[in-house]
Amino acid sequence: MTLTDCPESRAGEWCFSLFGIEVRVKFWFWFATLLFCRSMDTRSALVWIAVCFVSILWHELGHVFAFRLFGTDAHAVLYAFGGLAVPDRAIHGTLAQFIVAIAGPMAGFLLVALASAVGSIAGAPAHLVWHGLLPSLSAWPDLTHAAGVARFQGNYLWYLLLNDLLFVNFYWGLVNLLPVYPLDGGHAAAAVLERRDPYNGRRNSFLLSALTGAVLAIVGAVTGNLYLILLFGVLAAGSAQQFEATRRRRILRRV
Repeated sequence: MTLTDCPESRAGEWCFSLFGIEVRVKFWFWFATLLFCRSMDTRSALVWIAVCFVSILWHELGHVFAFRLFGTDAHAVLYAFGGLAVPDRAIHGTLAQFIVAIAGPMAGFLLVALASAVGSIAGAPAHLVWHGLLPSLSAWPDLTHAAGVARFQGNYLWYLLLNDLLFVNFYWGLVNLLPVYPLDGGHAAAAVLERRDPYNGRRNSFLLSALTGAVLAIVGAVTGNLYLILLFGVLAAGSAQQFEATRRRRILRRV
């Protein structure tokens, strides 16, 4: 059991079925999402919560459909650290594991393309902005002209919805591709490392995850980004636990 594991308890869960897929939403998913709403007004907070729910669910459905592509079913769980696609049985093969791992972010990028197209038609083309270490996308109307200001004021929540969709699916899609457990990039890296070294690959992936998470937490400390410190500090600690557990099991097998 690590810090980032999904709790087994079903207390307070919301369960439903979508496209024949079981979806379980933990209470702590809503709590974690609400933490981002401290400085938002009520309507903005509701838009943010809806975008997070739809985007993370869409992300996990991408994983589920990828699992189905390789012959196994899965269900989706939304919890405090985002979401999980839990397969009925393990899949084998580097290509299959890699495709399943990146299917979630790819689904998010597809949603980004759709949202960007809609924004461009509505006069708010998306453009890159930097959000810390990684780029994000922004799509607001031109506020240097009266027409753009009037459009913004009359459709503020629509533009807020558009930009929340772009941020969650593009920026967090990139974050998800970092080689840190339990992010998708961590699983993709594990598939590649295990292919290169079946004996040490899994352990090396935990080490890579712990080091990457620690570096990002340090960057957060240097830049004063509390969120980076908390998120990647916890993920690095969880990966370090996994690495140590793997090392101990290997030592016991040798005894």
